[in-house]
Amino acid sequence: MPVLQQMLIFFVMMAVGMYARKKNMLTKDNQAQISAIVVNIAYPAIILSGAVSEGERIQGTDLLIAVGAACGLLVLAMIGAYLLPIILRYPKNQRGIINVMVVFTNIGFMGVPMIDGLYGKSALIYMTVFLIPFNLLFFSYAIQTIRGKKDPNQKFSLKSLLNNGMIACFLSIIIYLADIRLPYFITSSIHMVGATTAPLAMMLMGSFLMDIRWSEIFTDRKIILFTIIKMIVIPVVIVFILGQFVHNNLLLAVCMAALATPSGNVIALLAALYNKEAYPVSVKGIALTTLVSVFTMPLVFMLAGLE
Repeated sequence: MPVLQQMLIFFVMMAVGMYARKKNMLTKDNQAQISAIVVNIAYPAIILSGAVSEGERIQGTDLLIAVGAACGLLVLAMIGAYLLPIILRYPKNQRGIINVMVVFTNIGFMGVPMIDGLYGKSALIYMTVFLIPFNLLFFSYAIQTIRGKKDPNQKFSLKSLLNNGMIACFLSIIIYLADIRLPYFITSSIHMVGATTAPLAMMLMGSFLMDIRWSEIFTDRKIILFTIIKMIVIPVVIVFILGQFVHNNLLLAVCMAALATPSGNVIALLAALYNKEAYPVSVKGIALTTLVSVFTMPLVFMLAGLE
């Protein structure tokens, strides 16, 4: 099963990260620096690599369908994310963080490399279509939801969206639609830098898992239920609904990768900044969804008939 094989590769890379952390090659101090390289250099490069690759191209109608699927996915995910913390009876000051952990997955560190590994560079243009509304929502809806209440001093700024990942998304769409052919040395450089995303990101995840007190997580029934619903139930249900309207299995696989990856690591950083009461819940949720993803991602792909 290709998805299982890819997740086992990721698991090995995480184990390497754990080893590096144990030997002090990765530390709390240099984790932030390596994360900055992944987020600002490697991740944008792998997004661009899908646009500069040669091969079969997606026609305009298919791109419109991809945009519709991305919007539909986000709407359905936000509905599920709103209901889940209420169903699990989380206190109001923690509902925002549970909400955000459902919608905003680790799509950059795990989803993009996974689609690249499973389906090749040609599939990354679908993922790029997802990343634009995903990032737009992240820098507006996510932060406000984590805060839990309206801050009159916090104003939305377009400048906050001008990060390297978002710029790479827009550039890749322009390059792809205009069919711009870049010189070989540039495209090769982009591919080589982008190829570092998966190993670096997975090693960082392994290092992150070394900081977790697992005894506290495995005795938290709510976080276990959250993980089961977020990692299995919600992805399968949403992809099933989308499958009634979308008949492109590659696009549905991208939808599944966007939904079934673990909760994003950066959410814990935002919780530490904007809602310290919810920070412990965010750490538990991110850690457990990351740990079980090796098993749950192949499972949900199989249940959705996308293996």
